[in-house]
Amino acid sequence: MARRRDDKITVEEEIAELSKATSVFEKYIQSSFAEFAGSMVYTFIACLAVTTMDVTNIAFAEGFGIAFLCSAFLSVSGGLFNPALTFSMALAGGINIVAAIMYFICQLVGALVGASFVRAVILGDSYHDIKGGCNQYRGVVPFDKYDSNRQLEMTQGTAVVIESVLSTMIFLVYLMANLDSKSRQPTGPLAYGFAVLVSVIAAYHSTGASFNPARSFGPAVVSGYWAEHYIYWAGPMLGGLLAGLFYRLILGDRKKRFILKH
Repeated sequence: MARRRDDKITVEEEIAELSKATSVFEKYIQSSFAEFAGSMVYTFIACLAVTTMDVTNIAFAEGFGIAFLCSAFLSVSGGLFNPALTFSMALAGGINIVAAIMYFICQLVGALVGASFVRAVILGDSYHDIKGGCNQYRGVVPFDKYDSNRQLEMTQGTAVVIESVLSTMIFLVYLMANLDSKSRQPTGPLAYGFAVLVSVIAAYHSTGASFNPARSFGPAVVSGYWAEHYIYWAGPMLGGLLAGLFYRLILGDRKKRFILKH
């Protein structure tokens, strides 16, 4: 009997270990790979869309692209595909720090691979004409042959403000539609996508409309076009900070809000 009891305990321990391993796999490995794959495809779509030279086409490609990818991977990783949104999610209590770091790395690597595919399919001068699909700050004169009729009086500082304000909006839409228990809804990924879509239309001819450091970083590495690149980190990361704080302090549900929980 003692032997059987020991055998039973051993089997239970093995089951518990297997369950734990499965949980770790799904929580970190599977979800991180989902962020890598989604970031790769999204960057490929976003950079390839620049070949249309039409802000509406670019906005719809990026907006619907992120919406469909988020819908596909929402239950696996949250469907973020953006280091600044990952930062905001960590602040909001949506993911832990280990997962956030893994997501951050996988999103950047995925964007690099996606941008590399763009380099592989667009050849010669055509690739350099669009600067590899990089986000491009419109406050320089002259800009390029496709945008010579639009010269805005703005500075790099105002470009950071535009990126941060619109990033805050995008990230709050994501948090409220996909994380918050009070307002979570099946159309959450679509809300995220539409937030990106309208922001691209609003800012494309001023900042280049990034709101996503990975989407900017990947093509910058591959193409070598780094002009004003810090705008696409400073603006979205500031937006991520503000969105995370707004959610934790005021907008979040009782489980995640820091103050006035009762």
